[in-house]
Amino acid sequence: MKTRRKAVKQIIEHVEAKTKKILLSLLSLGLAMSWLPSPSYAVQGMGAKSQEAFLRMRTVVFYDTQFSFAPTNRVKVGEEFSCTGKVMLMPTWPEEIPFTGISFFNFFVPGPQVLRKAIWVNEKYFQFNSVVLEKGGTYAYKMVLQARNPGIFPMGPMLSMEGAGPFIGPEEFLTIEGTKGSFANPVKTLLGNTVDLENYGTARVITWTIFTTLIGVVWLGYWLAKPFTRRLGLVAAGRKEELFNPLDRQVCFLFTVGTIVIVAAAALITKAQYPVTIPIQETKYYIKPLPPEPTLIQAEVTDATYDVPGRTLSFHIQVKNVGDKPVVLKEFLTANVRFLNPDIPGNTWNPSFPEVNGGPMKVSPSEPINPGETKTIEVSMQSAEWENQRLTMYNETTNRFGGLLFFTDPSGTRQIYAIADQIVIPKFGAAIGGGM
Repeated sequence: MKTRRKAVKQIIEHVEAKTKKILLSLLSLGLAMSWLPSPSYAVQGMGAKSQEAFLRMRTVVFYDTQFSFAPTNRVKVGEEFSCTGKVMLMPTWPEEIPFTGISFFNFFVPGPQVLRKAIWVNEKYFQFNSVVLEKGGTYAYKMVLQARNPGIFPMGPMLSMEGAGPFIGPEEFLTIEGTKGSFANPVKTLLGNTVDLENYGTARVITWTIFTTLIGVVWLGYWLAKPFTRRLGLVAAGRKEELFNPLDRQVCFLFTVGTIVIVAAAALITKAQYPVTIPIQETKYYIKPLPPEPTLIQAEVTDATYDVPGRTLSFHIQVKNVGDKPVVLKEFLTANVRFLNPDIPGNTWNPSFPEVNGGPMKVSPSEPINPGETKTIEVSMQSAEWENQRLTMYNETTNRFGGLLFFTDPSGTRQIYAIADQIVIPKFGAAIGGGM
């Protein structure tokens, strides 16, 4: 019996030693990796295609997007650039997506590669808080940014809405030239001091990070030094009252009191060093949408189909010209993919467009719609981008599409018509159903 107990004890001690060694190795590896610099790699887009098609096509549409660095797509570290455009919140918002209206205009980029200097909404609202937007409203934005780190990065406008998530606009790849150490971000404080936000307070942050990490390591080290496997056995045997001895309780008390004292003392010291502070602002303010553009047409989509083998979206739309000049359908924009009507002179693709080139849009009949005339036209767009951009819709639970139709008259006046709630009937071809 004694021999058996001795063997079990040796096994337990062996397991304890192995477990302790593995845990200490993992802890050391984690600490070492936490101090390693992040690897530099080329980012291949922002992953907007991972979002559902109905989410990108029927919620928020960005248009008239322009980047000041086009067409070279190159800036230097420290150089400022801008992004301007408009965004429409679709009037027929999907019931599957909550609409709160509480939003924030932002600029997406993988990591802190650029510095956001300012954002204006509707040319007069300098945005530093969340804003409340209207369903069906159109808003103009201007973002001023500054290049911070060298590299090649995708970037573009973005609208984040509470409860609905981020809506990503068209993106461009920007090459930032120069060296990282040459960037500075001087700011004058309310007290008249000038500080460089690029490195202001960095030493304090690093010091506190190291200090608190050491406290955590000592805490873990104390408990890992205990017979780990034996403690698990005590819990399994229902003898958990034997887990803590008087020394353990004293150590817990010292760590608890010491942590509270350190945090309180640090807060008092910081308050004494920086007596003038401003709390983080939480105000949300309402912004009226832009006035609607001139009314040229009245329109209604009657049906829509998607030819799966042919990768073709087609729909019929009944259009009534209520203006005093003939109008034509110039383009269709959805989910940052742009389709142009080639029958309009000069309506060709410009390489500086930040949207994806969806290809030509066939409009039949192609003749202009005269004043007072009502005509049903068929719009057809055959493009591989329906598949490439994951906008096929037939394999989603919400089989509807949306986007913006751009009509124009000879003077260049345009009418934007939003379609956002038309069901799409998929056509799989005769080969699939031929055997039924």
